[in-house]
Amino acid sequence: MEQAVTVVGVVGHDALVQGRRISACGQCAGKSACGTLGSWVERYSEMRVANPIEARVGDEVIVSVADGVLIRAAIRLYGVPMLGFFTTGFLVRYMAFYFGAATPELWAAGGALAGMMAVLVWLRCTSGDMQPDDSACIVRIKSRPVGVPVYASRDNQ
Repeated sequence: MEQAVTVVGVVGHDALVQGRRISACGQCAGKSACGTLGSWVERYSEMRVANPIEARVGDEVIVSVADGVLIRAAIRLYGVPMLGFFTTGFLVRYMAFYFGAATPELWAAGGALAGMMAVLVWLRCTSGDMQPDDSACIVRIKSRPVGVPVYASRDNQ
């Protein structure tokens, strides 16, 4: 996946880039009259990416993310916690019925939430195991500002 963003800072071999968030909401024919989920507000994201081509502040660049990274991230952030939620919920409910608890559904709900939280903590602790190629990288410069002078504002005159 590739997206055009603007470099707003350079730190060593990395660049801080800012881009407009792209979502499915607002892409339909009725987008001019729609106000769903605040789609009338333009949202920007900043992130730090590898800068192997030495882009400079102000450059509009193309950032690329390796194929499959978004699917792996979605499974890791949504699929695995839901698996923990349902698995522990069913197991705790079964155990509550087996031991004759008065409110097995309450035990199941508590167990499901505890299982999901345990999985989220485990994912947080193992987040350093991601592969180096999972990071975003600047692949090319789309445009570079050309000698346009920048002046400081003189509000106090």
